[in-house]
Parts: sequence; C-alpha cells; structure tokens
Amino acid sequence: MDASAWDDRYRDRPDPWGSEPAETIRERLVDATPGRAVDLACGDGRHARWLDRAGWTVTAVDYSAVAIEQARGRDLQRQIDWQVGDVTAWSPDGPVDLVLLSFLHLPIEELQAQIARAAGWLAPGGRLLYLGHSLENFHRGVGGPPDPAILPTIADLAGAATGLRVDALEHVCRPVDGGTAVDILLDAGPWEIDPHR
Repeated sequence: MDASAWDDRYRDRPDPWGSEPAETIRERLVDATPGRAVDLACGDGRHARWLDRAGWTVTAVDYSAVAIEQARGRDLQRQIDWQVGDVTAWSPDGPVDLVLLSFLHLPIEELQAQIARAAGWLAPGGRLLYLGHSLENFHRGVGGPPDPAILPTIADLAGAATGLRVDALEHVCRPVDGGTAVDILLDAGPWEIDPHR
C-alpha cells in the first residue's frame, strides 16, 4: 500500500485506533526511564503522544502526510518532532534510547532489515519494541492485514533480532470485537556485556 492509500484512509476515518496506546505497549514501557524515542510508522500519533506525556523526547515518523497533519493537530504541547518520511529510508540524527515499531507491516525480509537497521540506532542500554499482527492472526485471529506475506512469525522476528539481547519474543492475544487478535511482540536491545572480559 502506498502513502496516498493511507492518506485516503486517514481522511475517511481520523483517529482510527483511538487516542490511547496499545495496552501491550503501555505495559512494556510504563516503568521505562524516559529518554530519546523514535516512533516509526507512527500513524495518527497515539503512541508518540503517550510517550511525550510520560516524559520522553519523541520523534514520530510516518509516510502519510495526512496522518502527520492530524497528529500535529492533536499535539497540544507541540513538543513532538513530527516528520513525514519513509521509515525504510529515514534515520535519526543520533543515538536513541527507544525505537518503537507499532503495527508496521512490510514484506518479511524488508521488516527484518528494518528492525536490524533500527536496532543500530540504539544507545547503550537502549530498547527496540516491535508490536504487530502475527501470521498466526491470519490463521486463528480476527482483524489485521489479510496478506500473509507481511505478517511475521516468531522465527522471522528471531532472525531480525540476531545479535541483540532479546528480553521478550512472544504472541500476545487480545480481545477485539467479535473475537481475539493474535499479535507478536519483540522487546530487545544491545548487549552490554563485553565479550572480551
């Protein structure tokens, strides 16, 4: 799907996922020490705004100009750096403490490459958090993209996290209207152990 298709979706249905963060993201990050965060494929900005309220310095990137325009309109404090950009080509101007990839769905090899690339932006002690629809959702859940080519498995995300310290890699089931959605979570960061000691 290209940016113009997402522009149309946001025009047709502003605020499609509500104003609050996904519960899994809230649970994983509620006790995290704020620092510099990047919200990739931020959509309408619900996670970026929540991170900002929690004290993070946030850069939020999406390729839908309409989504970014709507997100800016909801950013009452005007502290978030909203950017229109292709997340597969965009990079921050320095190390970050958190990279959030929430429901970013790309062909699997591109997603793996994006996760590995984003992990390279992390400062020591930094954290990468990916949450998206699992391939299991296509077979067993409800909602989400109907294209299995863009839905990762546990093995896909394990491959993307090669070289990282993996703190969590799991399926997350959540109730939705009419059934259960099956998401997939990766919570990982750089190793801080010196291999030569």
